Amino acid sequence: MAETAIASHGIAAETRRRPYVVVFGILAIVTLAELNVSVFGLAPSLRIGVLLILATAKGALVVAYYMHMRYEPRWLILVPLVAVALIAALVLALLGTGVTPSAPHP
Repeated sequence: MAETAIASHGIAAETRRRPYVVVFGILAIVTLAELNVSVFGLAPSLRIGVLLILATAKGALVVAYYMHMRYEPRWLILVPLVAVALIAALVLALLGTGVTPSAPHP
């Protein structure tokens, strides 16, 4: 009787606990959305923002499920979040300077 219960719930329980196939499907859909962003006719700056958001979402899914961060203690998640916050601060600081790349001197 116990073997029957395990056999009938084994796949469903494993999919619920660690949904790797579902996450792979979501990653594929987001990748297709990234490939088709130019079709929507967005302004270049908005297109870049959408692509960054989609790439961040994909990275978060990969880290959470395939690198098993979702199953780690919550305090351990602070380590990569501090790095991401630092990178975001540096990027925003560089964007705020208004410096544009100059053409090379002849």
